[in-house]
Amino acid sequence: MKFIFSLSLILVVLSSCKDKVKPLNEDFNAICFISNGDEIEVGNEVFMNLPKIHYILFIYHDTVFQSVIKNGESIYSYLKLRNHGKDSLQAILKQYDKTSLKKQLKSMKVHNDNGINCAPAGYFLSGSNKKLNFGIFRYNDYSYWSRKYSYKEIKLESNQFPKIYQTIYHTLNSKQWDYFMSDDYYYKEIRTFRHGLFIGDTTNYGNQ
Repeated sequence: MKFIFSLSLILVVLSSCKDKVKPLNEDFNAICFISNGDEIEVGNEVFMNLPKIHYILFIYHDTVFQSVIKNGESIYSYLKLRNHGKDSLQAILKQYDKTSLKKQLKSMKVHNDNGINCAPAGYFLSGSNKKLNFGIFRYNDYSYWSRKYSYKEIKLESNQFPKIYQTIYHTLNSKQWDYFMSDDYYYKEIRTFRHGLFIGDTTNYGNQ
């Protein structure tokens, strides 16, 4: 019964995001970082943590915007950058246009990289000419940029924030759930656990 309830909860969360996703027909580059949300039992003392987005940064119309999400509340702002900070960030994000989630997972398999480290998990999402690209974003790229370039956060009200943000948020959430729950991707091997023990062979990345 708990398994059915938990699975229903997951499907409701995923469906609600998919329903709110609209076509992204404008150019943008976005990244997000996630943290573990509530722990749920999916059956037979097997548990998983619901992934929860807590930070989104995106470039839209030559402006860098960010949303910090804490306790269900969002703090909106744009970043006033100095010393070519936007150009540097744009260059970092553009590098991800040359890859994809499938290519990244193949590379991880070849290099026996299970992707588990102490850095926050993150994803990138880019849109251009009605095409989307989604994959894993390395936190170190963001950390390097944020340390090197200074910026000032200019707070915005929710009605001042670009409307495309809602679509970016729900698209990121939907895409990460596709990755998180897919039987084809490596994450299925580490998304569930018993207390004190991960389930699955963490060297198996699935057939990509």
